[in-house]
Amino acid sequence: MTSGYIRSTPNPDAPNAPSRFVYSPISFFAYVLYLLLIPLYVPYLVLVHCSTSRPFPSWTLDRRISTRLGKLQATLLGYWIVPILEDEWSIQPYETYTEAQRKDEILLEVVSLKPVNKECIKGIADVNGVESVKRPGFWITPNGAKGRGGAERTQGEKVILHVHGGGYIRGHPLWTPFPMEIAKATKLRCLSVNYRKTLDGKSSFPAPLLDILSAYIYLTETLHFHSGSIIVLGESAGGHLLLFLSQYLRDLGLSQPGCFILSSPWVDFTLPNTNSSYTLNSSFDQLSPLRLGRAIKSATRYYTDEFKVSSYASPCKMTTGGWNYLAKSETKIYVHYGGRELFHDEIVTLGKSMKSDQVELTVRLDPDGLHTSGMNGPAGEIFKKDLLEMLSK
Repeated sequence: MTSGYIRSTPNPDAPNAPSRFVYSPISFFAYVLYLLLIPLYVPYLVLVHCSTSRPFPSWTLDRRISTRLGKLQATLLGYWIVPILEDEWSIQPYETYTEAQRKDEILLEVVSLKPVNKECIKGIADVNGVESVKRPGFWITPNGAKGRGGAERTQGEKVILHVHGGGYIRGHPLWTPFPMEIAKATKLRCLSVNYRKTLDGKSSFPAPLLDILSAYIYLTETLHFHSGSIIVLGESAGGHLLLFLSQYLRDLGLSQPGCFILSSPWVDFTLPNTNSSYTLNSSFDQLSPLRLGRAIKSATRYYTDEFKVSSYASPCKMTTGGWNYLAKSETKIYVHYGGRELFHDEIVTLGKSMKSDQVELTVRLDPDGLHTSGMNGPAGEIFKKDLLEMLSK
């Protein structure tokens, strides 16, 4: 019973995002500390690199320094949940997108996604204190796409629904070029959802789930896309949210998307840290376990500890036969992940679980890749090639 996963009262220990006024000095002092540590930390990293053998050939000095400095900065701010620092409804001046628009390579539009009906809020999503609300969606229409922005589907058209990552506490649909690059490569329009970040009691789970459900219903009921023509794309926490959505669509008796395209999906909310890739790859990956733990605590404030080990929160722990519904719907799954990332082991477990349930699954390992390596660089080109091959079948 999913109702057994819901607490009678929210967890009083769950962190909340501070106000911008409070967070500004916190982030300032954390950055000052970061700058003070760099003159000590970089020489140490150089010494370690020169005095020890490389764990793998592509672990260059530049890669070591950039990754470790990124993790240091994330750890210094890891205790605090980041407040919203931008207008969630505006097209932010992200250079890659503004340049692409200037060159007429893409068209950007903002759409208001309506709250879902009460009939769609039940079971695991029926939580007092969290409501479905209007949210912004960002249309990315590349040259060559059959349809444009929020126009109704055309005959035989496919569409991408993108859910960005950010650990549920940060991020924006346009903060990386990833959805734009995939839209341009496939010549499909892409709707990227600015779902609520789990910063407080009103925006914790199931708020993000309801937000992307509203986007899915918008595509199927307003624009009349057949569910099988929808390609859902997500990285990291976005991949986690899409697997949550998949199970919730099953609970509601709604049809599944045609394809799931996932880059380094986060699939275990228990944060395993013994004899796992969390330990073995901690020196390489830029993810901060401290920040991940705080994010989980904030996101799951309305849920019990049993929820964290359920397949809703930890898809890699799905019981045998649990993915049968994906096999029956003939949904295709593509997962790309890095051999040196924290999530390596849980993604491997997810793949084994899906394969045992006869899901049509393609897994691509980037042997020396870090978290979300499939979003750019050489691994990103392989990601796009794999996607195009899957869509051509």
